[in-house]
Amino acid sequence: MNKESKRDLILEGLENLLPGRRFHEITLDEVARAAQVGKGTIYLYFKDKEALFAELISYQLERLARELAALESCPVDKLPEQVFDLVGGFIRQHRAGFGAAGEAASHIANLTGEQIEKLRNQSTAVVEALAGVMKKSLPVWGDEQAALNARILLWLVDGFMRSNFAREDCKLNSREILEFFRRGAGLK
Repeated sequence: MNKESKRDLILEGLENLLPGRRFHEITLDEVARAAQVGKGTIYLYFKDKEALFAELISYQLERLARELAALESCPVDKLPEQVFDLVGGFIRQHRAGFGAAGEAASHIANLTGEQIEKLRNQSTAVVEALAGVMKKSLPVWGDEQAALNARILLWLVDGFMRSNFAREDCKLNSREILEFFRRGAGLK
C-alpha cells in the first residue's frame, strides 16, 4: 500500500468516527482501529492530533472542490441548488463532527501558520472550482464576475446553514435564499 493510501485510510477512519461525536472526544487509538493501522503509523503521517485535524479539514475541502468542479455539466438554472446541497452537506458534516463554530475555532487557533495557509489555499480552491463551473455555465460572466458570484453563493449557503434560518420554524427558507442569489446574479 502506498503512502497516500495509508494517509487517506487514516483520514477516512477519523471521518467515519465523527458522526455523532466531537473531534476532541475521539482518541488516536480509535482512529488507528477505524483505519486498520497501528497507532504508530498515524505518527508517521501526522505530528499530533491537531495536525490530523488540519489535514482532515484540508482533505474535506479538497473533496468539496472536486465535487463542485464536477458540476460543470449542470445547467445554470439548477446550479444554485446543486451547490446548496453540496456545501450544505459539507457544513452539516462539520457541525456534526466539530461542534459549534467556537470549538472548531479553538482547534484552528492551535494550528501552525503552514497549516492555516494550506486551509486558506484549499478554501480558495473551492471558490475557484465553483467560479470555473459558473463561468462555463454562463460564458458571459468574466473571471471576476464568476469568482464574485461564487463567493456570494458560498457565503449565502454558509450563512443560511449556520444561522437560525435553517430551523424548520423559520419563515425564510433555502428557496428564498436561492431566489435572492438568482436575482442578484442576473439569472432571472
